[in-house]
Amino acid sequence: MTQSIVVQVGQCGNQIGCRFWDLALREHAAVNVGGVFDEPISTYFRNVDGRQSPPRELPLGDGTGKIGALKARAVLIDMEEGVINSLLTGPMREVFDPMLKVSSVVLLPSPSAVEGHSFGPNPPTPHREPMPHMPHASSHRSYVGHFLHGARGV
Repeated sequence: MTQSIVVQVGQCGNQIGCRFWDLALREHAAVNVGGVFDEPISTYFRNVDGRQSPPRELPLGDGTGKIGALKARAVLIDMEEGVINSLLTGPMREVFDPMLKVSSVVLLPSPSAVEGHSFGPNPPTPHREPMPHMPHASSHRSYVGHFLHGARGV
C-alpha cells in the first residue's frame, strides 16, 4: 500500500493544493459510489473517527469499511497566514488538520529591497514553529510538493 504526504508551500502552492484535494475527492466519489475507504483513497487521505477528540485513526482493514471523516495527508506551509487560514475556514476545512500547518506572521523585506543594507548586529529572526507530527502512514513512499512562490519569494 502506497501512502503519500503532500507538502504545500507558499500562497500559490497552498491554493493549487486545495484544488488538488477537491479534485481528488470528487474523482474518488465518482468511482466509489458506496463511500468505502479503500486503498486508492488511503494513498492521500487518513480515515478518522471525528466523534472522538483527538480523532481516532480508522484502519484500512480489508478495504470494505465505510468512510468516517477524511483527513488529507498534507502539511501546509506559508509564512503569511492568510491563505492557510482561508483553507482552514473555507469549504474544504474538514479535510485539513490544523495541527499540520507551519506558519508565521513575521514579514521580512524581499532580498532586492535590502540589497546593500544591513540589519545590524542582531538581524530580526522570524518565529519558527516546530515541524508538526507527520500524519501516520504505514509506508511512506512518496512526497508530493506544490512549491511555487510569488514576488516576495526567494
